[in-house]
Amino acid sequence: MSSGDDEARLRAAMSEAHRQDAEHTSSFDAMWRRTDPRRPTWRWAGLAAGLAAAAVGIWLVSRPEPPPASWPAIDTRWAGPTDFLLQTPDLITLRSLPPLDPTADPWTARPAPRGTP
Repeated sequence: MSSGDDEARLRAAMSEAHRQDAEHTSSFDAMWRRTDPRRPTWRWAGLAAGLAAAAVGIWLVSRPEPPPASWPAIDTRWAGPTDFLLQTPDLITLRSLPPLDPTADPWTARPAPRGTP
């Protein structure tokens, strides 16, 4: 047997298989335009409307109530357990001013430097 004979037999078998498939398969146009009498399209529309109505009903039942018009004023300030570590002496000094006496002379309040007569 030569390779030409094998190829001819293979081509014949494939064309026979394609012919049998074509006999048992309907055309694309017939499949595309076919309507199923058991399931009319109005049933799908009714099903979609029913699902939409059920979704709206569930949303209306399960939505939370709106908050009251005005919330009571609560004066709270949360202080963490380690906030005291952030309180450095520089920050405490910057939060308040030292008492100032306008009549005091700043030069007399200083002690004299050491080693001066």
